[in-house]
Amino acid sequence: MENGKIKILHFPIRNTNGGVTRSAMKFWKFIDHERFQFDFAACTKLDFEQDIIDQGCKVHYISCYAEQDREQFRREFQEILKDGYDVIHLNTNWWKSFEAELAAKEAGVKMILVHARNTFVDVYDDAQRTREVIVHEKCKEEFSEEMATHFLACSHMAADFLFGPRIPKEKIMILHNALDISRYTYDEQKREEVRRKLNISDKYVIGNVGRMSYQKNHKFLVDCFYEVQKKDENALLLLLGDGYLEGDIRNQVMQYGIENKVIFAGAVDNVEDYLQAMDVFVFPTLFEGLPNALVEAQAAGLKCLCSDQITKEVGITDHIRFLALDKSQWIDAILNDRDGYSRKKVDEQIRNAGYDIRCEIKNLEEIYLDSRS
Repeated sequence: MENGKIKILHFPIRNTNGGVTRSAMKFWKFIDHERFQFDFAACTKLDFEQDIIDQGCKVHYISCYAEQDREQFRREFQEILKDGYDVIHLNTNWWKSFEAELAAKEAGVKMILVHARNTFVDVYDDAQRTREVIVHEKCKEEFSEEMATHFLACSHMAADFLFGPRIPKEKIMILHNALDISRYTYDEQKREEVRRKLNISDKYVIGNVGRMSYQKNHKFLVDCFYEVQKKDENALLLLLGDGYLEGDIRNQVMQYGIENKVIFAGAVDNVEDYLQAMDVFVFPTLFEGLPNALVEAQAAGLKCLCSDQITKEVGITDHIRFLALDKSQWIDAILNDRDGYSRKKVDEQIRNAGYDIRCEIKNLEEIYLDSRS
């Protein structure tokens, strides 16, 4: 331990504003910096690298993923581990290999923590996704308790997807995707201010936050919105996020001729401000571990419409509806709230459900402290 601190390496971190990366950075922001040190490892260049370094963390780069070149990955990962980490925190959406776990075990890392973060394979191409699922299922059958020391999951569904029966349920801890509640609390004055800045004061704002990928199902959302705006000329779609399908989504909007009714805000650092400006939050995702975006939207007092493919564990307030991915249902549900509703502060509900980062980070600290025992 350097200067008495417990050293934790988070891997992988990606150059996105996605849930895994955001959660890892949030953990670092709220953890006790006097006792814990975070570093990060990535296989792609991070645009926000300097910001991480300025916060006192190291960023390590690996030239390939394990599935691309296992030997090269193993050599480079083991070289990183020479920095003397007490904990390897592995954020895992689906299984591709166990090279990071095995390298950490060989290096004598005391705590190898596998954190389940999703419930399916987020790959757009059907054939490739099928291949990835086959690999995932094979790895899942081969995974064992001996490969790691601690098992976390963001939800019970995520735990089942990654660990299945291979890890006893009593050995898996659910760590909530918690947030800084005060940043999201509903504020009428802030709402009006943001809406004025965006020039949408008179609009019925339908909002979504999510990486533009296969998983998030933006094509379905735009299809639904196209029908909604026919019935309500004041309807406007506000999209936060970017991703590899952004070009496809923009083309779809252009083909429908609704460019003046859709705002592509991109990946922003102040999601909480945009949530204030929305009237209803829509989230027709195909699958999720437990979505940060839905927790944040509920914390902002928004009515939320989400896919019934998502774990009901995310239903924190009574302002959330789970819908089958049927366009007519979504169109009707979106239009249902255009006359407004009573939007309230729900801080206590969010806190009591276990989603206050100031409380949840203490649970993570207790886990990390096990590396000393």
